[in-house]
Amino acid sequence: MQDPLPTQRPKKPFQPTATASAVPQSARKLPRPVFIGGFLLGVVACYGIYTYKATGLGEDVDPSTFDVSCRYNATAGTFDRDVDFTERWTGIVRLRQELVEQARGHVLEAAVGTGRNSAFYDFDRVKSLTLLDQSQEMMEVAKARWQETNPDEPCRFFTQSALDPLPASLDSEDRGYDTIIATMSLCSTPMPQLFLRNLATGLAPSIPTASTNSTDADPILRPRILLLEHGRSHYSWLNKLLDVTASSHALEHGCWWNRDIGQIARESGLRVLDIRRKHFGTTWRLELELPDEAQGSGRQRWLADTREKIVQSKADFEQKQSDLGKQMKEQDKVRRRDADLEKWRREQREKMKKRGN
Repeated sequence: MQDPLPTQRPKKPFQPTATASAVPQSARKLPRPVFIGGFLLGVVACYGIYTYKATGLGEDVDPSTFDVSCRYNATAGTFDRDVDFTERWTGIVRLRQELVEQARGHVLEAAVGTGRNSAFYDFDRVKSLTLLDQSQEMMEVAKARWQETNPDEPCRFFTQSALDPLPASLDSEDRGYDTIIATMSLCSTPMPQLFLRNLATGLAPSIPTASTNSTDADPILRPRILLLEHGRSHYSWLNKLLDVTASSHALEHGCWWNRDIGQIARESGLRVLDIRRKHFGTTWRLELELPDEAQGSGRQRWLADTREKIVQSKADFEQKQSDLGKQMKEQDKVRRRDADLEKWRREQREKMKKRGN
């Protein structure tokens, strides 16, 4: 049983001393260009630190043949400590809060990780909440955090892949979820397009409201997928940096940080309602909904087609994994053979030196 997550002590407000108050106000303010320049330098420094940590493995890994999500089993215990400072300093925590506060109705959060969004749900708007992650180790941390932040609120926890059939919502009419949330998730799944499409199978269909006279009621109930992701930048120089370090970063941290999130969303076949980007374009906030063909009479056909595609793609991926494993074994045999040959050559050279002496 894990210890409960520590609560942060509130910081005392800063009280200026008499010496500080004697300094003229104009002298205490940083000029705007200096502040902006320092901020940008700090952001670049953060990326530099991440890049430094990512290098060192030096392997070129094809993301379509290698599943790195298992890395989170090993990092669950230190994950929050590793990312907390950077997420707070760059404003990711605030972006998480803004996203999650939009959740309403019956809500599913996929790839919940350690539950970093748990404190932001508004239960005046949320009827039920279901949290899902395939890592048992991450889910244990998420459960502990939930008991720390929301001990009186009910929540369901499922340990499974978001590529498997989703748990049914608690909607009385079994319609599906009104809101599905995923944050920092597309970087770790081997099939991001199908990941989104499978999430969409859990969305309730859009239906007209019972009353359109209310001033605060939407004419259409629009179940949505809300995403906060990180990926490719607006800038080519930064994309080159992400590309160079992508494989080693993925192997170490379980995250492909150079994916084109917008392209993934479009290729999923879902309707993209909104895309907003920050941090040189590397932070993506998206809003998606079901396409027209998944509504009305075509819904069942669309659901069946999606499940068929996912099953076939998972089978293809497992075959690629098997082929990759065989290839890596053969390469390991060659490396061992070459190492043995080099060792024999060194021994022969040493023997010849001794004979010569």
